[in-house]
Amino acid sequence: MSKCIILRASKPYSSAEHEPLLRRVLVERPGLFAVVGASCVSWEDAMNWLCADLRMTEAPLPRFCNTTSHTEETLDEVVAFAEQWCTLRGLEKDIRVMAI
Repeated sequence: MSKCIILRASKPYSSAEHEPLLRRVLVERPGLFAVVGASCVSWEDAMNWLCADLRMTEAPLPRFCNTTSHTEETLDEVVAFAEQWCTLRGLEKDIRVMAI
């Protein structure tokens, strides 16, 4: 299980195409889902809506993860952010970068 998952997006979120990917990410129960790149805000919004929808429709396992989008940052900056996020919570620096 990754504590932090960073998605480097090269295209905007499309529910028909990308919702299965977000569902697989949630199975890993990340503490942080950060997105950098093209239309990263659309990916963050989609994850937030998916978590809300799953909490309403697929009990008993609540789905939640902190989400962030990084429109003006590099991948290296977002990795540094995730490392700091882990440090501040006393967690092992368990970070995985995905690309789409």
